[in-house]
Amino acid sequence: MSSPSDAVIKNAWYVAAPSAHVGRDLLARRIADEPMVLYRTAGGTPVALEDRCPHRGYLLSRGKLDADLLVCGYHGFTFDPSGRCVAVPGQTSIPAAARSRAYPVVERDGVIWVYAGNPSLADPAAIPPHAWLAEWNCVGGYARIRARVVLLIDNLVDLSHETYLHPSQIGSPEVAETPIESSADGDVVRINRRMFGVECPPFYQNLAGLQSPIDRSQEIEFFAPGFYVLSTRVAAAGDSGPGFRTKIVHGLTPETARTSHDFWWIVRDIDRNDTANDAATIERQTAVLQEDIVALEALEESLTVNRTMSEVSIGIDRGGLLSRRVLAGLANAEGAGA
Repeated sequence: MSSPSDAVIKNAWYVAAPSAHVGRDLLARRIADEPMVLYRTAGGTPVALEDRCPHRGYLLSRGKLDADLLVCGYHGFTFDPSGRCVAVPGQTSIPAAARSRAYPVVERDGVIWVYAGNPSLADPAAIPPHAWLAEWNCVGGYARIRARVVLLIDNLVDLSHETYLHPSQIGSPEVAETPIESSADGDVVRINRRMFGVECPPFYQNLAGLQSPIDRSQEIEFFAPGFYVLSTRVAAAGDSGPGFRTKIVHGLTPETARTSHDFWWIVRDIDRNDTANDAATIERQTAVLQEDIVALEALEESLTVNRTMSEVSIGIDRGGLLSRRVLAGLANAEGAGA
């Protein structure tokens, strides 16, 4: 099989930022190879404009807000939240081409989503469900990764790597040895793994207070092209109760063809005010993610050097290959539409 694709899919809703990260300060962010500037109006509505002034191409993110108007910091071209230019220096007439592209934006359950492609296709109903980010105890973080987004997706849908890459955190020998079930329904890929009477990794010893042996399940939903939910349950072996449940969530947003944004959350099905383990959860997840980042950036470097590299796949790759096929279908459909 050929190397992982570096195609950037634009006709999709992507996580642009957690709600708390967007305010009255201008935030520059490239999403699906589109340079954007994010901010809120005085009334709190999130806005995403192209981060380029049509006059001389200066970054609008280096400008300033004047009430709800964005003023270019180079020559003072001024834009309203729709991207319409409302003032230029030295004259009353405004060139018709003096516009900044406005991107569709939806804020929902603590997340700001943007649509980087054809705005006529931006149906908010296509945004994956994620209400529990606002309802359960939730901690999160962000990482910029120097690797194409499909490598992040490969990493997350094939958790057999936990055995070898994360043995001191969430890995155990049984993860790589346990068969998976995989299926696709439209643009949603599901991958399940259930383990019984297995070793309890340090992550769950510390977070859930469990010791070996445990029963452990991993249920993945990948909403192509960029949203991932891993629902986990761990419990003492033979315990048929609810166990300790978490959701590990990733907004997988391409920055460019070879770099990515990873917005992550760990959600626990407990009272939102129960914050006793929050700091430890963030510390442990950050450590796991850092191990992933080192591996993914090494993979990207290898792909860049070995552009014609081919791959050999085995049974544990079924979920990853299925995800790649779904992504290829979306990319092909977008190319045909263009």
